[in-house]
Amino acid sequence: MDDATNASLKTVVEQNAIMLHTVATAYGERGDYSVLQDTLGELLSEAGEGLVYVRIVSADKHLLLSAGMPELVTLPPPDTADPSGLTEALDRKVIHVRRPLLLPGNEVGFLQFGVSASVLGAARQAILKQGALIAASEIFLTFFLLSGIGYFLTRNLAALLKGSRAIAEGRLDHRLPETGNDELAQLSRDFNIMARKLNDRIGDLQHTAAALRESEQRYELAMNGANDGLWDWDVTEDTLYVAPRFREICGLGPGNDHIESRSVVESIHADDQPLYRQKLVEHLKGATPQFMIEHRIRWPDGTHRWVLVRGVAQRSEEDGRAFRMAGSISDIHQRKLAEERLMRDALYDSLTGLTNRGLLLAHLKSALGQVRRRDDFRFAVMVLKIERFRLVNDSLGHASGDHLLRITAERIRKVLREGDVAARLGGDQFAVLLNSVLDDDDAHQLADRLRTELGKPASLAGQTVYPDIRVGIALSGAMHLEAEAMLRDADNALNEARKDSDHPISLFQADMHVRTMQNLQREAELREALQKGQLAVHFQPIVRLGDRQLRSLEALVRWNHPVEGVLGPYHFVPLAEQLDLVHMLCMQVVRLVCAQIKNWETQNGGSPPVSINLSARQFARRDLAAEIIATVQQMDVAPGNLCFEVTESTLANPDGRATEILSELRQAGMSVYIDDFGTGFSALSYLHTMPCDVIKLDGSFVRSITEDERLRAIVGRSIELAHDLGMTVVAECIETEEQALLLHELGCDFGQGYLYSRPVPAENISDGLLFADAGWGHIQ
Repeated sequence: MDDATNASLKTVVEQNAIMLHTVATAYGERGDYSVLQDTLGELLSEAGEGLVYVRIVSADKHLLLSAGMPELVTLPPPDTADPSGLTEALDRKVIHVRRPLLLPGNEVGFLQFGVSASVLGAARQAILKQGALIAASEIFLTFFLLSGIGYFLTRNLAALLKGSRAIAEGRLDHRLPETGNDELAQLSRDFNIMARKLNDRIGDLQHTAAALRESEQRYELAMNGANDGLWDWDVTEDTLYVAPRFREICGLGPGNDHIESRSVVESIHADDQPLYRQKLVEHLKGATPQFMIEHRIRWPDGTHRWVLVRGVAQRSEEDGRAFRMAGSISDIHQRKLAEERLMRDALYDSLTGLTNRGLLLAHLKSALGQVRRRDDFRFAVMVLKIERFRLVNDSLGHASGDHLLRITAERIRKVLREGDVAARLGGDQFAVLLNSVLDDDDAHQLADRLRTELGKPASLAGQTVYPDIRVGIALSGAMHLEAEAMLRDADNALNEARKDSDHPISLFQADMHVRTMQNLQREAELREALQKGQLAVHFQPIVRLGDRQLRSLEALVRWNHPVEGVLGPYHFVPLAEQLDLVHMLCMQVVRLVCAQIKNWETQNGGSPPVSINLSARQFARRDLAAEIIATVQQMDVAPGNLCFEVTESTLANPDGRATEILSELRQAGMSVYIDDFGTGFSALSYLHTMPCDVIKLDGSFVRSITEDERLRAIVGRSIELAHDLGMTVVAECIETEEQALLLHELGCDFGQGYLYSRPVPAENISDGLLFADAGWGHIQ
């Protein structure tokens, strides 16, 4: 009878030991004591009076987990494993059992639990009662019953032991037969309930663990994609855990995942440390919701790299103090370098390294602010330009042009004083802000020093170039309150310096701005005049010197200005050339002349030939001849009624384009005149190559011909040469009878000037006086 009790007691103890060891091992090796605590708590609540407490103790006797019997402060010694000793322990309420347990890091601790003796005590009493009944029966019946009971008990205990081993092996779907109504049958049912709940609990835990692993993988993938390094700082212990990527960003290389926080702070650039400490303290005190800062860190090789550090502090619920802080570090070095490049490109000229226009204006505004605050402070702005810079690009190439710009910038730096600012405005223009000048002479002397330095020879592509520098200066004063206006006025002064070859340095005067504004207004008015057809043509007769009969007309453009009245060409033709409007202007004159020729032909039965001036700029258009020919054909005018005048310098251009265009016009039946002959290029040596029919002696020869014998000789030889080449000669600007007579004696064919008629509108030409002889034709 004692053997059966002992076997039952041992089975229960082994079952609980195996079950607890299985659960503890599953979570204890990973250190998941919080999950294990919950699981054991559920097991204790479901075991009723069977399992009463569980303790897990480390190898150094440190309590790691406690469940059940909170009053049990000190662990009692375990009961012996001998069955007889366990039977004796039934007299107590709890049986104490201890088993070794493998902990994380291969540490061997132990598992101790208590089993209530009440359940087995009840079983023992039942067995004793049955024994008394059997003792009173016959020996054979006693032997038979005892054998049957022994077999029954042995069978159930064996099934229970088999089930416990199945659970220990992880086969949580194993179940015991639940036949009978005794304590062992109840124990089997409780075992099955426990196994089902344990199976469900472990399934939930496995699902949670899988979800946690997926979340960790997703987070790790996101962090790898973001290329950030994680860190975790124990504020209380001042220990810093860092991920491998953190070490990589800081240039530390592989190593321990714990580093000293002090070493990280010491690696921060000295200029960035004060702000770093300020922001960190503010966040730890709760002044900011997030810690975030960009700063530089020093790598072991001594270089510095930009990083972005972000973090959030975890605070105690009791006093609100930060005890932990975690976050990430990002490598932003390339981004910061790109930002610095963009900032530099936005403020500095990429070719020369000088400040650009925007940054110069900022310095100008600052200097103007000083002028307003200090009565004794004056400064000046200079705008410099390299003359004929385009020639360098066209002849030596743009690389040489860029080299010249860099040389110029370096020479400007050499001359500047401390506090002065140099800038490149674009193209071949530079600007200098001269801080603290005494007066106009002081600024002029500094400008002269700059011209001297910049005008030194420069070697470009094996060629020596002597830069010609023009300078415009504007001084601070009452008229200059805005930076843009001051820079504009310096540019206006530069324009004046470019016009006057004897004065390469020009100081801004108030009337310069007035003229500039007038030019702007004139430009707008001229464009409007071209659009609205405000141009008109006046005609000046060309007469034969022998009998003063009209042989031809020169068309001279006029502008019927709505306010100023009729304006001559010198008021607007140069401006049209600057604005590249001269071709439009000339083509309007061609159409006006063609229309007038058609009108004369209708009214008078014919028209004298009319010459029209062409600008040298028009010959840059390769289709000039074709456009003129098409216009004449469209207007239905005979080509022989049109002549075109060009200056000799235009014909002398080495590219030969003007010669080609004029040859096309002559082939179409139109005549070509050389205007202002003898003033520009001395064309006598190549007159025979020019595609022209008539030369017009410039008025400068005519005005002095009666007083200057040498001039008369030159004019006479020129007329003879032209005749020898088959050309006709027209003298311009004849104002006196004496001039006309002398020119006729020298052999000049035709004359033009105020002696005969000023340029007049077409209606004044169409009177009977000038059209008395209808036998006009080409003057050649």
